[in-house]
Amino acid sequence: IKELRRLGMSIDDIKIYFDNRNLQQSINMLKDKQYQLRNKIDELQHLEESISEKIDHLEEISQVSNIGEIVIKEIKEREIIAFDKPIKNEIELGYAFPELENSLKEVSPVLGSNRIGFITKLMDRALNQYSESVIFFLFINENKNIEEKDRKKIKKGTYACAYYKGNVWEKDDNIDKMIQYIENEGYQINGDILQIIQIDVSVTDQSEESLYEIQIPITKVTTVESSLHVK
Repeated sequence: IKELRRLGMSIDDIKIYFDNRNLQQSINMLKDKQYQLRNKIDELQHLEESISEKIDHLEEISQVSNIGEIVIKEIKEREIIAFDKPIKNEIELGYAFPELENSLKEVSPVLGSNRIGFITKLMDRALNQYSESVIFFLFINENKNIEEKDRKKIKKGTYACAYYKGNVWEKDDNIDKMIQYIENEGYQINGDILQIIQIDVSVTDQSEESLYEIQIPITKVTTVESSLHVK
């Protein structure tokens, strides 16, 4: 019985085994336990890989020194799942976190990674005015449990990017500074603003250690557009 319990058999399984024991039944039982064990091993390997990725990310991002510096990056297309209800405060954000994470049905929690972000929508792109509320989202990492209708894409392209420390709501001054830089460098904003959590409250409660990255999609202003703007 002890050996059967080590195989993960329940009391009811053991009772059935002893009541009607034969060779084929024993083979089928062992195959079933082998299948369960392999699934468990795959799950643990996936969890270990996920934790390893979190450690690598946190160790690397903690060494970032160019806080506040605006850089231009080429970023590939990304997939997200979004919580489309606008979020305006910490209470609404607290409800959004578990709701969206549960929808992923992943083994490893997403907290402690750089997969969490917020979308700030531009209300008037011409005037570079943006909303105060944000849309919460998670980057999808080859998750097959998410239906196609729930997947959204963030287009590839050129982005103005900058890191800042503080909290999720302390973004306005940084965005304003970035918008001014974008205009001065001859670019225009080409989509909604992304705010990605690089170091979050799940790994630190020190505001000076929390780290966010703002990414603003941009395109170069053409000569024709520049002349029209001057007129």
